[in-house]
Amino acid sequence: MTSNGRSLSVLHAATELFPWIKTGGLADVAAALPEALGTIGVDARLVIPGFPEVISALRDDRVVYEAQGLLGTSRMRLRLGSLPSRSTPIYVIDAPSLYARPGSPYSHPYHGDWGDNLIRFAMLGWTAARLAEGGLDPQWRPDLLHVHDWHPALALAYAADSWPPVKSVLSIHNIDYQGRFPPDDFNRLGLPHWLCAPYGPLEFFGDLCFLKAGVVLAHKVTTVSPTYAREVTAGQHGHGIDSVIRSRGDALIGIVNGVDYSVWDPRNDDHLPARFGIDDLAGKARCKAALRARVGLNDHGEAPIFVVVSRLGWQKGSDLIANAADDLVARGAQLVVIGNGDRQIEERLQELQSRHGGMVAIRTEFLEPLAHLAIAGGDALIMPSRQEPCGLTQMYAKRYGTLPLVNAVGGLADTVTAETGFRFLERESSLTTAIDHVLQTHQDRPRWMHMVSTAMLADHSWGKSAEAYRDVYLQILGHTPS
Repeated sequence: MTSNGRSLSVLHAATELFPWIKTGGLADVAAALPEALGTIGVDARLVIPGFPEVISALRDDRVVYEAQGLLGTSRMRLRLGSLPSRSTPIYVIDAPSLYARPGSPYSHPYHGDWGDNLIRFAMLGWTAARLAEGGLDPQWRPDLLHVHDWHPALALAYAADSWPPVKSVLSIHNIDYQGRFPPDDFNRLGLPHWLCAPYGPLEFFGDLCFLKAGVVLAHKVTTVSPTYAREVTAGQHGHGIDSVIRSRGDALIGIVNGVDYSVWDPRNDDHLPARFGIDDLAGKARCKAALRARVGLNDHGEAPIFVVVSRLGWQKGSDLIANAADDLVARGAQLVVIGNGDRQIEERLQELQSRHGGMVAIRTEFLEPLAHLAIAGGDALIMPSRQEPCGLTQMYAKRYGTLPLVNAVGGLADTVTAETGFRFLERESSLTTAIDHVLQTHQDRPRWMHMVSTAMLADHSWGKSAEAYRDVYLQILGHTPS
């Protein structure tokens, strides 16, 4: 509630939205956070590019603004509507010349990043800024603009000279991606030249950098866990921009993402052959048997199954899993990997599957139902990420009674304790040693079941995260959170 007694209103801007457009955790946040804010009285809306999947799902929409030739595009219509099973109103930028194409939101299926990404995401930033100023929808002006990652961050540059000022938050979900472009492209953006002057908000080592503009111009900057915030400012994962973030001082805040328990809850998960809860784990045993049958593992009864549900790559520590697999199997455990990515790691895991038939299974086609079954049917989840801003899978696993084994970095360090899982630090110990500890604990059934119960009771709901974001919004607006 604002000081004048009306509901706090916030516009979110993002490029992904679960389940329609997803390449990572950003999609889950963009879907769940506005919904959770709505349940605590915040009038939250979302603006997103008009990718075909979103356009086809849009319902009850009307055009609130249209333009020809904006940023050199042929036509843009801004539609306000809704999406199935969502209460959050959504603004969709219907610009077919920018967004009606195959591939991911960012790249061609075979030829790398789209060559016009500068304009594609400048359009998102321009639209978000003008909505925040009240210039596109005469019936709604938000109190605050919340942009997610670099793609809409140019909104804060477009709103830099606004009066009254646009209050803003930038959330960094993964600092690896910064939105850097050649400086010669600046004149295509229609922005004041001071923004790209040397050491200006948009200039970064001679490039244009959307993320830097957001970091410099936002009233508050959030990351998706407190530990990741510390890592970024310490230069561990800052990727060159850590000095800019450090310059913001107390403006940087870490807030752990939440879990959408309407999607991830074993008591009502439609993807599972049997449902279960903390008071009755019989369904989990049936899920374990179903997982073995689905991926071709031998029926080894109580032998623990370690599961991996992840993109495969060095950052995710997938090479550590491949290195530890022989020892894991030698100790009588089984391994299921659901994911794809680095070709060499995929090939190593497939060779392990061939060598350890019935004990190791890898599935490189990512299917949501199989991911749910793996998390439900596993005994332990391995997440040895070298960098993990927040991570969601470890929180899903806890609700399903599958104890996470994590490298204690980023959000993994903030969400997994000695009572709810297992932690190691790659620089101090090996994954194999950590797996040994898991197996020893698994043999101590009272201890293991106590940990399972504690993990399943952990509350990572979006309600807690939404309240933390609301407090940040109120601080920016000059109100004391209640």
